[in-house]
Amino acid sequence: MGYRVVRQKGSHVIFSNGKITFPVPKHGSKEISPGVERQLLKILDLTLDEFRNI
Repeated sequence: MGYRVVRQKGSHVIFSNGKITFPVPKHGSKEISPGVERQLLKILDLTLDEFRNI
């Protein structure tokens, strides 16, 4: 998708494609919360099915 890990600070991984930068929580084996999932879908301009198939 063109995004790469730029850095990690604590329990958050920072992704960027050079234009858009966003954090994603990394809390071990916990799943991403529905709210964070919706935010990622909006940032990445993906549908839920597209996101889950990545």
